[in-house]
Amino acid sequence: MTTRLVAMLLWLGAGLAPALAQNCPVEPDLVETFTSFVNVHRAVTKDRKLDILVVSAAPSQTGAASGLKSYPSFLETALQERLKGVAVSVYAFALPRKPVEQVAAALPELLKERKPNLVIWQTGTVEAIRGIDPDVYGDQLLAGVGEIKAAKADVILINQQYSPRTDMLFDGTPYTNNMRWVSQVRDAALFNRYAIMRFWAENGVFDLSGMKSDGTYEKLHRCLGVLLSDFIIRGGSLPGRLE
Repeated sequence: MTTRLVAMLLWLGAGLAPALAQNCPVEPDLVETFTSFVNVHRAVTKDRKLDILVVSAAPSQTGAASGLKSYPSFLETALQERLKGVAVSVYAFALPRKPVEQVAAALPELLKERKPNLVIWQTGTVEAIRGIDPDVYGDQLLAGVGEIKAAKADVILINQQYSPRTDMLFDGTPYTNNMRWVSQVRDAALFNRYAIMRFWAENGVFDLSGMKSDGTYEKLHRCLGVLLSDFIIRGGSLPGRLE
């Protein structure tokens, strides 16, 4: 464990207990949000429910979260444990390996059908691999987030994963920059998954040089789910944040 990580853990104290309990510490500025999830707050405090839709181009993320082994499932479990008396549902929708334009085109019908209070949009990887113009990507993402906001749902944008191997193959920075721009224009939140995972890799929390069949994948996604649950609870000004 690096000196930097030890110092950070001592400084954090109990500030990020949910993540620390899962052995996945992270610097607070990497999971800070200045966005208020007003629709989440209203749904939880008035209706005692929270419906979350996860949208992506990931083949492994589709269907009810309870049947998944990736972060949507762990997010649902964490929120159910922390929001007592609230009916929490997380549903994942994916158009495998399709770019943002096609995912955005599916949103109107999807929003009408699912009626989510919060949409988590995981995006940017397909576009980076294909070399799609980052500014065109930004405009398409902006329009899609506009559709979500018009449906009275809050938005969290999630960028690509970090991996030492894929990091040499494509640069996701221009897409994250456009994502950050969209988050500012549309008052959406940005959950910087890339920076979080890179921090874990550089500080020896997870070995991401090659995913082995040793439970690393599931442990990593559990950490992401727990961090996201805290991110949502803080943004929604909800009881249930673990101190």
